[in-house]
Formats: sequence, structure tokens, C-alpha cells
Amino acid sequence: MRKVFVFALTGGMLVLVSCGGGPSAEEKAAAEQARLDSIKAAEQAVLDALAAEAEAEAAAAYAAGQAAGEAAAEEASAAEAEEAAEETPASPVTKGGKPTDGNKADQNKVTKGGKSSPDEKNKVTKGGK
Repeated sequence: MRKVFVFALTGGMLVLVSCGGGPSAEEKAAAEQARLDSIKAAEQAVLDALAAEAEAEAAAAYAAGQAAGEAAAEEASAAEAEEAAEETPASPVTKGGKPTDGNKADQNKVTKGGKSSPDEKNKVTKGGK
């Protein structure tokens, strides 16, 4: 009887060890799904961080562009004002004592003695003369 009892006990232990130890298929599938979800969440966090960094860089570049544009506009405005100041000469006084504003109309007038100015000599008239 003792041999039968030892064989039964050994068989029972063998059955418990072989069948009851590991997780079920559902538990394995749930663990795999949790692992995949964790990986997906980590990848999404990295993508979100990259997108936020790119957005911050774009905002900084936009702000820098705005500042550069304003500086260029101020520089252009200053250059135009400087050019306008250079183009406005002091009013020279002619022989008649009247100041001129530097227009071509004043330069094309007939000079003393009835002679025309150099600009009028170069003009072609209606008959080719």
C-alpha cells in the first residue's frame, strides 16, 4: 500500500506542476496588449515633444522675422528720408535774383541774347530742322 500511496502522491504533484503553473492565453494576450500600448504611448509622447519643439522654433523664427522686417522698414524709411534730404538742394539764385527749384523747365528757357539752352539745340522739330 505504501508504494501505491507514493505513486499517487508523485503523480498528483506532477499534474499540479505541469498544468497549474503558467498564465492562461487570455492573460498572455492582455500582457502583450499592455506592452504594445505602452510602446505606442511612449512613441506618441516623443512625437508630441518634437512637434512642440518645432512649433516653438517656428514661433521664434516668426518673431525674429518680424523684428528683422521692422528693422528693415525703419532702415529703408531712414534711407528714403536721407535721400530726400540730399535731393533737395539749397535754392540757387539766378541772374534775375529769383530762386529756382531745379526744374528742367527753368533750364530750357531762352537765355540772354535770344540763344536757346543746350537742351533745346538737341531737340528735333517738326520738319526735321
